[in-house]
Amino acid sequence: MQQNALKELHKLVRGKILCNVPLSRYTSLRVGGPAEIMIYPLNIMELQKVINFSHTYKVPYFILGRGTNLLIKDGGVRGIVIKLSRSFKKIKVVETLRNHTRLLVESGVSLRRLLNFSAEKGLSGLEFLSGIPGSTGGALWMNSGAYGRQMQDVTESLTLMTPKAEVVKKKRNQLNFDYRQLRLPTGTIIMNALIRTKQENPKKITAEIEKNKKWRSKNQPLNLPSAGSVFKNPPGKSAGQLVAQAGLKGLQVGEAKISEKHANFIINRGTATAEDILSLMKIMQNRVYQVTGIRLESEIKIAGESERPG
Repeated sequence: MQQNALKELHKLVRGKILCNVPLSRYTSLRVGGPAEIMIYPLNIMELQKVINFSHTYKVPYFILGRGTNLLIKDGGVRGIVIKLSRSFKKIKVVETLRNHTRLLVESGVSLRRLLNFSAEKGLSGLEFLSGIPGSTGGALWMNSGAYGRQMQDVTESLTLMTPKAEVVKKKRNQLNFDYRQLRLPTGTIIMNALIRTKQENPKKITAEIEKNKKWRSKNQPLNLPSAGSVFKNPPGKSAGQLVAQAGLKGLQVGEAKISEKHANFIINRGTATAEDILSLMKIMQNRVYQVTGIRLESEIKIAGESERPG
């Protein structure tokens, strides 16, 4: 980014601005090159200023949640990486009726904190998120789910910022949720969600959360860096079972390895690169297609440049 543009950015934003930030520190896979600029906007007005700046100076922007379902390439991300985790982290009970309670949850709230809040208040319906890392915004963007439930089931509306920096509200029937994704125009930012819960005994909620955590600990490789499920489950199939059927459990490229515990997980054994992981993903896709005729579709999001700009 040109120095005059960077100076202008500092005038517009009071929130933290960092340069050349290693994104491997901000992703659960622990790989990825640097962010040219990383910004923590203090509020909606500052976020709007950043988006408008992006258009004026033709600088691309990228929203980074908690980096848990994301592979950043080794060349990093050019332009601006926006982090909402410091200022957009409020949870508020906005309505309590006989059968349900509505929560307003900002996108920077971690799923762990949202679950803890719900359990303490005796609010049920979000237990399926137990053990899923990440932020509320990321979970909405991915339509995260488990045990037959997903984010679309509990979401009543979203407040969004459009690529033109306009703040709009969309009701559930105006949103295009799909399997492991929410279809929104490129550059749209999720600001907050109105989430519906129901009253329940806090002990019962906590017991369900703990049961789900134990299942994940038993069946998934949580002791090493990963990005969760690499591929979406094809209709009526398990991606992990298909990878195992293709004989790929334990296969390794560099320091990236297909987990022997769950074949739809790629783990970083220490110094893996994004290129190692991408190579392994390609092998998985090709081998599963050869064996089963099924083409696996990536669930993790891939972003960034393959090489650093010269």
